[in-house]
Amino acid sequence: MSIEISLDSEIGDLQTVVVHTPGQEMENMTPATAAEVLYDDILNLPLALAEHNQLKGVLEQVATVMELHDLLADVLARERVRRGLIEELTQLFRCPEVFADLVEMEPAALAMQLVQGTPKKPDSLENYLHPSRYAIPPLPNTFFTRDATMCVNDRVVIGSMAYRARAAEALLLKAVFKYHPRVQSSGFYFDGTANPDSEVTIEGGDLLVIREDLVVIGYSERTSVAGIDRLMRAIASQGPVTDFIVVEIPKTRATIHLDMIFTMVDRDKCVVYPPLITGNQRCRAFHCRFGAGEGARIEEYPDVLSALAAQGVDLSPIACGGADSFHQEREQWGSGANFFAFGPGRILGYKHNVHTLEALSTAGFDIVDAGDLLSGKNSLPEAGRVVVSIDGAELSRGGGGCRCMTMPLARAAV
Repeated sequence: MSIEISLDSEIGDLQTVVVHTPGQEMENMTPATAAEVLYDDILNLPLALAEHNQLKGVLEQVATVMELHDLLADVLARERVRRGLIEELTQLFRCPEVFADLVEMEPAALAMQLVQGTPKKPDSLENYLHPSRYAIPPLPNTFFTRDATMCVNDRVVIGSMAYRARAAEALLLKAVFKYHPRVQSSGFYFDGTANPDSEVTIEGGDLLVIREDLVVIGYSERTSVAGIDRLMRAIASQGPVTDFIVVEIPKTRATIHLDMIFTMVDRDKCVVYPPLITGNQRCRAFHCRFGAGEGARIEEYPDVLSALAAQGVDLSPIACGGADSFHQEREQWGSGANFFAFGPGRILGYKHNVHTLEALSTAGFDIVDAGDLLSGKNSLPEAGRVVVSIDGAELSRGGGGCRCMTMPLARAAV
């Protein structure tokens, strides 16, 4: 059965989604190396795995769930793809000495090792004395499948990652979307791995598909204005997207991507971090419209909600953390604005953000505990708004939420 790329909203009924279940790569970090891979601390794999299993278990009740490892193993079975990908990785990390051993590995084992890390060969004094244990380092951010690849309508965007620590993820995902025999798309809008310009960065947490012709992009710590210009031109030149809302957000650890302060949860509702979306620190937004063969026409708005309203998208904001600014700040740090919709008004989020869940309840969302759902103690209501709350105290310490951990490939039209 083919996997069709078809995604023209953030909230349409989910059909196919890619996840990556965390593995040994998470425990191949040390306190000394955590910062190198963009972590504030090391995570506990058994705890993270139990939480991720809740996420995956809920998704399996509503959609087809694909594991990145399985898709990668499929394409690595093709010798030309395997050799080409290994060559790119060994060039990226300057370790040609491991090429021969990697090429001989079985596809499933190789797919696992490319994520979990390839130990270095201490065959030179330089290698022996180098503090890292790895020639190709572990990729503990891989379970955030959203960032390195984005699907827009029937095409794919391969990220141009802001940090070298995540560049390998984009190479792995490009191999999947370019060579997997079941993945059907109209090609790439943009391939960030082919981009030599360090000023051009684009990550998936900053790209939200609102409708077939309208995309919102965050200008953030991880997505540069040069990257946004390049991406908008590439997408607009191939259509059907003609309109973009660009939101300039603070370049800080708490707001690495737009989806940490703004996510769609229904046709007319979004969850927001109030200070930056509706408050007196709200982020300005720019509407960029592209005509046939023309550059962008740009209009500035005081915030993303007013910019979207001008495009016919009227959203009622639900406050991350509720009405209290103290709770807002704490829960935003815990990915309290980062929700993943598996249908209109049907979303996944973290259980520990209790004040955000209360705000959602007030807005008409039923709260269903993922543990109760998976044990059979409770079930998803067939209709109406619902938020399924998963355990996430460990996962959120990695710096992301349910939207970060999901890469939807196909949704039904809204």
